[in-house]
Amino acid sequence: MMTSVRKQKTLKQINRKVILHILRDSGEISVADLSREVNLSKPTLMTIINYYLKNGLVINTRKGDSTEEGGKKPNIYKFNEDGGYAVGMIISANKLTAVITNLKSKILYKTSVPLKTNEGFDGVLKKIIDSYNNLVNNTNIDRKRLVGLAIGAYGITNFTKGEVIFSPHFPSWGKDLNLKEKILEQIPDEIPVIVDNHSRFQVFAEKILGLAQEKNNIVAIQAGKGLVAGVIIENEIKRGNHYLIGEIGHMIVDPEAREICACGGKGCFEAMVSTNRILRMAREKHKEYPDSIIFNGNNPDTIDISDVFTASNKGDELALDLMNDAIKWFGIGISNIILMYDPQIVIIQGIFTKAGEYFIENLRKIINKISLFSIKRETEIKYSELGDKAGVLGAASYVLSKYFE
Repeated sequence: MMTSVRKQKTLKQINRKVILHILRDSGEISVADLSREVNLSKPTLMTIINYYLKNGLVINTRKGDSTEEGGKKPNIYKFNEDGGYAVGMIISANKLTAVITNLKSKILYKTSVPLKTNEGFDGVLKKIIDSYNNLVNNTNIDRKRLVGLAIGAYGITNFTKGEVIFSPHFPSWGKDLNLKEKILEQIPDEIPVIVDNHSRFQVFAEKILGLAQEKNNIVAIQAGKGLVAGVIIENEIKRGNHYLIGEIGHMIVDPEAREICACGGKGCFEAMVSTNRILRMAREKHKEYPDSIIFNGNNPDTIDISDVFTASNKGDELALDLMNDAIKWFGIGISNIILMYDPQIVIIQGIFTKAGEYFIENLRKIINKISLFSIKRETEIKYSELGDKAGVLGAASYVLSKYFE
């Protein structure tokens, strides 16, 4: 008897989930239309609709048209995208960014506050709680409609426990800091809190909202001063036994290099393609290329990476040398990643999305030369189109995905 009841409950939950997903994707729909899409009776469908009406996830929008035979006009229902809200946050080296979204991942309010270099945890925690309350207060939402908070940290994180195992940007935090627990102690609402590496939320954003919506196997690489990746295999975020999947920056691409990485290793992928390295090399060659448009007559110490990107797309000799060097190491690193994970698409995120056509086209060419024949035809290499919102959007969207499970 108990098994039979459990099966009935499970079937009810499955039916509810199926109908809610249809409503989320279909705009407005009648019970008759729903009945034609799924093998459920109209009374059963009406029971499910009433359940979601009561919970605020579905709304009755209007009366539809009568059938040719006449009769009562049907009620038309749609998913209530404002029936709940999710908060996503990213703790980067120098700022805390946060958004609140509705159930369709539409950003309702965004805030960003600066963080000091290696700011103490108590100060960062206060900014997290203040940002959370700021989001809720500025959108004037019903707190009971909050479905969760996800926060991404730069560093190694234990997703299961909600811990920041170690953050290279905040060494003062020490090891195994339970960020989830600390937030739950101070947050005014009883909601799920999720903590993960920021790169995993960024790749999730590409899967849900970006270039990888039709893909099952995805790698999203954020490159700039550092280098990290989010990995999805068969539609599942991969983390690893020690939560190290995605720490591609510390893969050695040149063991003979003089370049020492922040981790202490030599010739790490991150160190070889870092914007810091590119700019240092540009400054070192200023006397050799004094007329390079990278400098534009300015003090070499004042240039930034956008100057190199712009100059390379204009054919500047020094800029091309610098970008070709970076492309070589990116090509080796990404070719290794393709062999490890066999993704359908590799998405470049971060500052290198501003590098322009020269970088991406030549990166594709060098990967095609290095990679296996079957891979070079099938793995797409593209710039992200989500901009700097990828992390926070991915975090909020991850909250929603768990809520709708």
